[in-house]
Amino acid sequence: MSTTLEAVRSAPGLADYLVDVEELLDRSVAGHPGLVAEVGAEALTAGGKRLRPMLTFLSAPPGRGPSVAAGAAVELVHMATLVHDDLIDGASVRRGRAAAWSAFGADAARATGDYLFARAFSELTADGDLAGVATLAEAALGLARGEAMQRRQKHDPDTTVAEYLERCALKTGKLFEAACLLGGGSGDYGRLLGISFQIVDDILDCAGDSVETGKIPGTDLRDGTPTLPLLLAAQEDEVVRAAIAGGPLEGVLVRVAATGALGRSNEVALDYARRARASLAGVPRRSELEALALAVVDRSG
Repeated sequence: MSTTLEAVRSAPGLADYLVDVEELLDRSVAGHPGLVAEVGAEALTAGGKRLRPMLTFLSAPPGRGPSVAAGAAVELVHMATLVHDDLIDGASVRRGRAAAWSAFGADAARATGDYLFARAFSELTADGDLAGVATLAEAALGLARGEAMQRRQKHDPDTTVAEYLERCALKTGKLFEAACLLGGGSGDYGRLLGISFQIVDDILDCAGDSVETGKIPGTDLRDGTPTLPLLLAAQEDEVVRAAIAGGPLEGVLVRVAATGALGRSNEVALDYARRARASLAGVPRRSELEALALAVVDRSG
């Protein structure tokens, strides 16, 4: 992903915008000194590609500078979801560092996630962006619905592909959509790109790549989270099916790869990326956004 993504980052003005976003993130997280600010600063230090602020910038129409507050707000919500997700999933590592709950305790992590959500809406309110508040609130609702759906689907190998894709649209697509809408661009592009992004994350979790996902490989299988490659493999392999349901895990990821489910999942991700690019007719920064869609899928090789 790095080569294509770096080409996107060369878009005029984007580097300066991301610097401004980073500075606002620092100020926002430190806004109320105390434990939650300390834990939030640790989450911020863990970094990330800042894809969502990039989408906000690239979605802004010509002649109108994108809001730095909008870029920071959407990233703060993303950070909040990571802190909460690690707590819910019991994931002890995030991007090579101890997850917030593991380092500071469950209560501190829960409070920090709430704090980051609050800071996101505070930044938009301070900027006078009431429409942005509504957009981000809808995305936050989608995130909550997606998490609830994932809880219901846990250890269920009969989860349908359609149900999985709906979960992806809520848990990942809605925030990508919001990032684009906050910049003034196409929500359809963001939603489709987010689904593609999540599918590739799920492939990488099975393929043993923790650099891109920030998680220890095999996390979804251990948690009983039915992802596209696991579900496709389970249609052909009863051992994989039993593992999703809570059975033995040894050697299961090898069996998943043997079914060809990773490649078939990648084709679905490619299709969503193609649909995302097709939605960009007449968009000013179409070339950069198309390149970003390619970069998202390139992560899977």
